[in-house]
Amino acid sequence: MAEESFQGFTKKTLPFLKNLARNNDKAWFELHKQDFIDHVRTPLRLLVDALAPAMLKIDPGFDVDPKGVAVSRIHKDVRFSRDKSPYRVRQWIAFRHRRDDWQTRPTFYMGIGPDGCRYGMGFYQATPAVMKAIRTRIQAKPVEFQTAIMAMTKAGFQIQGDAYARPKIPEGVTPEIQEWHRRKTVYFIQELAADEAFYSNALVGKLKKGFLAAAPLYRFLAELPPI
Repeated sequence: MAEESFQGFTKKTLPFLKNLARNNDKAWFELHKQDFIDHVRTPLRLLVDALAPAMLKIDPGFDVDPKGVAVSRIHKDVRFSRDKSPYRVRQWIAFRHRRDDWQTRPTFYMGIGPDGCRYGMGFYQATPAVMKAIRTRIQAKPVEFQTAIMAMTKAGFQIQGDAYARPKIPEGVTPEIQEWHRRKTVYFIQELAADEAFYSNALVGKLKKGFLAAAPLYRFLAELPPI
């Protein structure tokens, strides 16, 4: 795609995903496949290309191949799902490590769908062992952790993730650290407005700024001992 550059999503990107949500079947998709390619897949791949240099500075181990795992597939794996609709109505880009155990490390992501647009950084589904290692690292390096969290808060990211019904929270820890004891997995997210920047190259700069603000916490979380 060297001859092309990201110029924003098109005015047909979000309407296509909304229509797909209402018509999630093969017959409809085959009639509108070119719309998917032009208004969803191609812009997402170009966005990965545009962000790749900045993301590799954060972590040279990221997979930035826009035709690989960095861009979501439209087809769902419905073998183990009650929902047998064949297509993903939410599409995304994700910068994750090339290591086989990539799920033990956080991932940067940006997603678009009928329910809106958002981006952030965190774990796809952290294991109990990963969360335990993170809590241990937080206790060992509280100043580094607090500095990284402050950068995330200042940039507008909010912490989310499935929570325990009865979390075990040590006495005397700060509210920021309490969140890491409440949750089974952790990720940070920020809503992304479908504004003028969304439909232009300015989106690249907006995402870079957010991802760079998240970089200190990413490195803090990625530098765990082997799980």
